[in-house]
Amino acid sequence: MKIVLTIISLMLIIGCSPIKEPRLAFGKKCVIEADQVIWSHVWVYDKTDGLKANIEDCKQIAPK
Repeated sequence: MKIVLTIISLMLIIGCSPIKEPRLAFGKKCVIEADQVIWSHVWVYDKTDGLKANIEDCKQIAPK
């Protein structure tokens, strides 16, 4: 049941996005914006622009 709800939720997120050709990417990736490292395991991005987040930027996260 959780899997079905997760799939439906992801479809709604993609369907409601203002992106013309949305795509999903899974896996931990990071992007650096204005001296901050932003990370996520799920990315919604435009197919024509491509995904700007990558694994190499995750190395910039300060260790705890």
